[in-house]
Amino acid sequence: MRAVPDAQPAGLRYPARAMSLDDEPPTPIKPLVALRALEALRRNPQDTSQVFILGEAIKGSSPIKLMHRFRRDPLGRERLRERRKLIETLQRAEWLASLPSGTLGRTYHEFMVEQNLSAQGLVDLSVATGLAIPDDGSDRHFIGRQLRDMHDLFHVLSGYGRDELGEVCVLAFSYPHQGTRSFALIATLGAFVLRKRLQTPGVLRAAWQAWRHGRAAAWLPVQPLESLLTQDLVTLRRALRIAPPTRYLAVLDRLNARGKAVPQPPGRLLFNP
Repeated sequence: MRAVPDAQPAGLRYPARAMSLDDEPPTPIKPLVALRALEALRRNPQDTSQVFILGEAIKGSSPIKLMHRFRRDPLGRERLRERRKLIETLQRAEWLASLPSGTLGRTYHEFMVEQNLSAQGLVDLSVATGLAIPDDGSDRHFIGRQLRDMHDLFHVLSGYGRDELGEVCVLAFSYPHQGTRSFALIATLGAFVLRKRLQTPGVLRAAWQAWRHGRAAAWLPVQPLESLLTQDLVTLRRALRIAPPTRYLAVLDRLNARGKAVPQPPGRLLFNP
C-alpha cells in the first residue's frame, strides 16, 4: 500500500487564489523542503508522498511549460477541450476486470490488484500531503490531475514494475513526457544508489535505457487513454513506439537468479517480439 502521511510538510502551503492557476507565475524553488524529501525517500523509497513533496518544491516553471506544450499540440488541445477525468474510468474496477486478457485495461487492473493499489490512492496521497489544489477550471489543474492519475498506467505501458529499480526507471521513462524535475532528480540519484545497493551489473544502463525509451515513444499525456484501455497491449505498445525494457528485465533476471525474489513487472510477456 502507498503510505499516507499524517500531516502536511512544513514549507508547502497553498493560500486562497485570487487568479486562475493558468495566470500564476512560476513557483519559487524550496531547496530545504526538497532536501528533506530526498532524505525521506532515501530512507523509504516506497514513500510516494515524498515524490509529491519534492515535485512541488522544485517544479518552478515546469507546469507552465507543459501547459503551453499541451496548447500547441493538436491532441493536447483536444484533451483540454474534452476535459475527461481519467480517474473516473480507472475506478471502474469491475469493467476493467471484464476486459479481454492482454488489453491495457485488464493488465492495469491485474497490476493494481497484485500490488494492492487503487486509482484513488494517489488522490488520497495528494490530499494528505496538502498538495491537492481545488479545481478552478484551469488548464494547469486539469493537466496536473491527469498526470497524477496516469502514473500507474505508465508502469503498465512502459513495462516497469514497482520494485525499487522499476520505480526509478518509470520516472526516467516519464520525464520526457512530463518534464517533472523531481522525476529526473530521483531517477538519476536513485540509479546510483541502487547500483551500490543491488551489486548487480546493468542498473545504470537500465535507467538510461528507460529515459531513451520515454523520449522515443509517442507523447503519452495527450493520448486518449480512456479509449485505449480496451486495446491489445502488444498492438498499443507498438503503435505508441514503446520498446521493451530489456536492460531492466535483465537486471531482474540476475537478481532472481541470485535468490532475490523480485515480482515480474506488468505485461512482461506482452511486448512485440
